[in-house]
Amino acid sequence: MRASFGISLLMAFGCLHSAMGQVKDNPCADLKSDREVQGCNAKEQRSNGGQTDALAVKMASALQRSIQKGSSGEVTADATRTAAGLDYNSHMSDCENRWVALYHDSQDQDYTYGFVYIDPQAGFTLHYVGRFTIDLEGNFHDAPNPIPPDKASLKIRLEDRNGVAGLLPPRALTQLGLPERPDWLKFYEDKSDPVAHKVSWGYFYNAIGDSRRAIDYLEPAYQAKPDAPRAVFELTYAYNAVGRPEDAIRVSKVGFDRNPKDELLCREIAFAYLSLQDFKKATGQFQSCIVLCDDSNEKRAEKSELAMNLSSAYAGMGDAQSRDAWKMKARDWAPKGSPAYKFFYPDKQ
Repeated sequence: MRASFGISLLMAFGCLHSAMGQVKDNPCADLKSDREVQGCNAKEQRSNGGQTDALAVKMASALQRSIQKGSSGEVTADATRTAAGLDYNSHMSDCENRWVALYHDSQDQDYTYGFVYIDPQAGFTLHYVGRFTIDLEGNFHDAPNPIPPDKASLKIRLEDRNGVAGLLPPRALTQLGLPERPDWLKFYEDKSDPVAHKVSWGYFYNAIGDSRRAIDYLEPAYQAKPDAPRAVFELTYAYNAVGRPEDAIRVSKVGFDRNPKDELLCREIAFAYLSLQDFKKATGQFQSCIVLCDDSNEKRAEKSELAMNLSSAYAGMGDAQSRDAWKMKARDWAPKGSPAYKFFYPDKQ
């Protein structure tokens, strides 16, 4: 299981690369990377009264809720929106380098929108821009923006949040005065070689939960350079995620033979055997993976998850004694706060 690092928020106070160009006379305006912007912002925020800060955090909370809505069925049908050509039939992973409207509740008067792109260092990101309304004729109009565009810029790291989204139609871009692509996007151009680019993009698509699209990047990268860093693991992970365990084993075995201490690759092989219901090979593989984990809290959490899966494999073999023994080990290894700990102790913090 890929580790999840949650949703991160970047608030760029006074240092906004806007869709219409950079803010003039801005000490942060010429900085290109998010890290540089954040460093600059730390100094600029000292002179900020805190009101924009609090408002931005509140707005970020609302954005986070919106990007977690998972299906188009959660969006109420609306004749006005249909007339405007705005349909919620996409997810964030379908919207790279596109303008999107976030999930819209039937009680909301305004629509929230932004631009989805991939930061080569951090992955899928939503750059919040503002709000709009749609009139009865299906025309788009700017609505008051709770975050002053000259005061703050909000960026939400999507990571594994692949929520529903509506692609803005051409008429929306025209009526809202938006370019097809914002000028600041050039700062996030990936300058790595073609194979490294494909592996990185495959990783980002895996991370957001769209492994089918990840395979489109990873297969040609693997074919061109099988030993490219991360290529074997990401492709194996993607194959497992889309239900192709035979291909996962085919690709991973060669890589694991070269590096038999790769615990992450080891567990993907074990998952593939478990998916194939080859329980004998799955139990042996899971036990090999557990041996590779040390006693740190992070690795104890992984050992706990591996033991849970090993218990399932023994259950598939009809070995109840081994099933129960490994389930108890999973419980004993689970560090507080880990998913396994919460599974075993749902009533504890």
